[in-house]
Amino acid sequence: MSMIAAFYSNKSVLITGATGFLGKVLMEKLFRTSPHLKVIYILVRPKSGQTLQERVFQILNTIVWTTDGFGNVTIQ
Repeated sequence: MSMIAAFYSNKSVLITGATGFLGKVLMEKLFRTSPHLKVIYILVRPKSGQTLQERVFQILNTIVWTTDGFGNVTIQ
């Protein structure tokens, strides 16, 4: 187990700015390297005529998420 995976094992993480480039990269890195991460909370606000749900859907449908290993990702 890597140091990153060990540190985040069974932990919860809050990410602000999740719709930006760095937020997406951080989420992808955490999903890929920390299989035992308990939960990731993201703070998203409505913007430019889009609802919260539309923005989250847009985040999860970007090219970052097309790699393998995300079978356990759920939206709550």
